[in-house]
Amino acid sequence: MITQIENTKIGQTILSDIDQLINKKKKEVQYVKQHELKSILESVFRVTSVDVTERSNRSEVADAVKIFSFIAREHTNNNFKEIGEFINRDHSTIVIACNRYGDLYKTDTEFRYKADGCLSKFFAEEGEEQPKEVDIESINDDLKKCDHYTLCKIKNYIKRLLR
Repeated sequence: MITQIENTKIGQTILSDIDQLINKKKKEVQYVKQHELKSILESVFRVTSVDVTERSNRSEVADAVKIFSFIAREHTNNNFKEIGEFINRDHSTIVIACNRYGDLYKTDTEFRYKADGCLSKFFAEEGEEQPKEVDIESINDDLKKCDHYTLCKIKNYIKRLLR
C-alpha cells in the first residue's frame, strides 16, 4: 500500500509535506535548545544576553561563546552558520571557538569547571544524563571495529530510538 501511495502524485505531495513538517519541527527544537543553552551560559558566567550577542573582548564573554559554540555544535543539529547567527557571530568565529574549546578544556581548570557546569545544566534541562568522555571514546573505538553493514544497522536503530 505504501509503495502505491509513493507512486502517485498525491503520495509524493504528502511525503513532501511530511518532510517539510519534520524539518520545521527540528528547527523549532534546535532553537529551543540553543535558547536554553544561552540562558545556562548567562547564569554560569553571569553575563547578559546582550553581552553574548555583542562583540566583546571580556574573557567571560569569550569563554561563554566558546562553550556555547561547542555544546551547540555537538548537541544540536545546527551547522556553524546557524549557531553563529543565533549569537550574532560569523560561522568562522564559531569554528575557531569550537577548536579553541578543546585546547582550553584540557589546559584551563577554571574553564573546564565552567564548561562542565554548563553541560550538566544543559543535560539536566534535557532530562538526559550527561555522556561521559570515557564512555564516548569507548563507544567510538567499538564503532571503528564494525563493518559497513553493522554500522548502517546501528545508525538505523539509533534513528528509531530518537523518534
